[in-house]
Amino acid sequence: MKIISALLTSAKSKSLLIKKMTCKALALFALFISLNSTALESSISVHKGDESKTTGFSLSITDDFSRKNNLYWTLSYNKLNDVNVDWNERALYFSVDTLDALVTYQHTPNSYNQFIKSLTFEYHAGVSIALTENKFTWPELNEERLFSEKGDINAVLAFAVKYKFSKKTSVNLGLKYQPSFSEFGSVASIYLGLSYKFGSEYGY
Repeated sequence: MKIISALLTSAKSKSLLIKKMTCKALALFALFISLNSTALESSISVHKGDESKTTGFSLSITDDFSRKNNLYWTLSYNKLNDVNVDWNERALYFSVDTLDALVTYQHTPNSYNQFIKSLTFEYHAGVSIALTENKFTWPELNEERLFSEKGDINAVLAFAVKYKFSKKTSVNLGLKYQPSFSEFGSVASIYLGLSYKFGSEYGY
């Protein structure tokens, strides 16, 4: 039993170390990119979850990897309130905070129509890192269940349509989907946001 316990402790320590290293790597990446950025785009969005009570918001920054392609990176802070999970025939609700690191492909259609020319379609894929621990304790049964912990890493996908109504400002309508967020299962939301671009677009 001591050997099994030691192995479990070692595995947990390694998992925690990997989570910490991933968070630090993302922070260094964000710092490096922001220092070299000249056309940073910031966005604020409000979210409505697939569950009736779930609402939230996100704050994000986006920039291109280079002006020679349509690939972009995005870092965003996200907060969802009243995310539902069922346990022991009871509906539980938690607030979930995450940091998302995404790669985005943007496509702007060619058209003579002014409205269509103002549209951009965005396809996002990346990882979501949990910033909060969500735990439920059932005193009557002396039971405890951990649904997510800090540093959990999960996949995230999103699709958005962006309408540019000036050179620097645009409105975004999108769908965000996490196939499996820790022990919560799938989490989805639609969002509406506003973006503003700082700096010169061709400063590289």
